[in-house]
Amino acid sequence: MEPLEFRFAFFARDFEKSIHFYRDILGMTPTGEWWDRPEGKGALLSAGGTAVIEIYGAAEGRTYKGSAPIAINLALRLENVSAVDDFYKRLAALGNEALPGVKRLEPPLDRTWGHRSFIVYDPDGIAVHIYCEIKPKRRIDNRE
Repeated sequence: MEPLEFRFAFFARDFEKSIHFYRDILGMTPTGEWWDRPEGKGALLSAGGTAVIEIYGAAEGRTYKGSAPIAINLALRLENVSAVDDFYKRLAALGNEALPGVKRLEPPLDRTWGHRSFIVYDPDGIAVHIYCEIKPKRRIDNRE
């Protein structure tokens, strides 16, 4: 199997807040949208390469009453430590007012498995891990 695209799709409790988060806060590029369908609205945002975030929202004047996404984590790999740290600083500088609905922002850490990462939570509580690869502190077999 050779997929042409990876797409993560979900129903957002607050469609506009989710679009703002992925487009304006994380900087993803919109690639498609539909706002006027009787069954609801949606948007496609490029997450880089062939990865796409597809966000669904309730039709105008209606509220999505389904369950919230649970036990979901997204991961966005950046080029290096500087890119991860700079992106974190940019988000942290925005402050809570500019991050509507964002549950929390955790600072970058070097992980033993070989990532430097931080986590920001979208308006629906989905954890978005921002990371880069670094040399692991130790191998699984404890050899250097």
